[in-house]
Amino acid sequence: MAAKRTFPLLSERRPGLVEWMDRLDCDPVKLRNTYRYFPVINRLISRWNAVYRYQIRPMLNNSRRYSLLDVGSGGGDITRSIHAWAASDGYQLDVTGIDPDPRAHEYAMNAVGSSDSRNNARNVIGISESDHGGNQRGDDSIQAGALQFLRADTGQLRRDARTFDFVICNHVLHHLSDESLPGFLDDLSALADRRVVCSDIERSAIGYGLFSVATWPLFPNSFIRADGLISIRKSYRAAELREAAPSGWKVIRQFPFRLLLIFDKESISRQGGNQVG
Repeated sequence: MAAKRTFPLLSERRPGLVEWMDRLDCDPVKLRNTYRYFPVINRLISRWNAVYRYQIRPMLNNSRRYSLLDVGSGGGDITRSIHAWAASDGYQLDVTGIDPDPRAHEYAMNAVGSSDSRNNARNVIGISESDHGGNQRGDDSIQAGALQFLRADTGQLRRDARTFDFVICNHVLHHLSDESLPGFLDDLSALADRRVVCSDIERSAIGYGLFSVATWPLFPNSFIRADGLISIRKSYRAAELREAAPSGWKVIRQFPFRLLLIFDKESISRQGGNQVG
């Protein structure tokens, strides 16, 4: 039987490639424009509205207050969107975005300060990198549905013994090698009390071609197209992610060319550590 043909550029993932926006000396104007365009890209491709609707909202009710951590929140558009969706649905969901990159943190904080963001938040709390411990749940100074951004990483929150009902990340997995993936996922599962949801690109020649053509005339003076194509090359295929992820994690395909990696902490606890999915 003939071997299955594959696009040579995408025959294997390339986690060692560096995206332009991750370079410390990248063009600051292009970087800001990239953050500015992310809400459009995430609405069309990442589809976190569907992830929230099917993976998070069914686990919420009006009888208590919940918390959610967005790891690698970047410009903060997904963090703000989930906060707004939960508030619109009438749920008490405190949402925290973390990113160790000072440029991302500054952009997210400035976006929270804009008039549009104020309209989407019931209560906005700004935390600097020197105060990454943040306010704990139950603090009377935080109103229902608090939104905050921290310049921090998962290791800092673990050392502070922080936990959240839900932990999410978007477009973080493709930055990791197979060797570093289990440690990162261990951090996420330790920070989550209920569920972890990671969303990322699925490497595909069709997706690569469509993204290249669709973004060619759009998103000027930014890294959207160049970094998007690099990100696809760095990303997992479903079978690769299933093999690389530790026991207990399940992989779900999502349209278009997306993968969800999910860990149900409550199910694992009930089953005594047996694999889910």
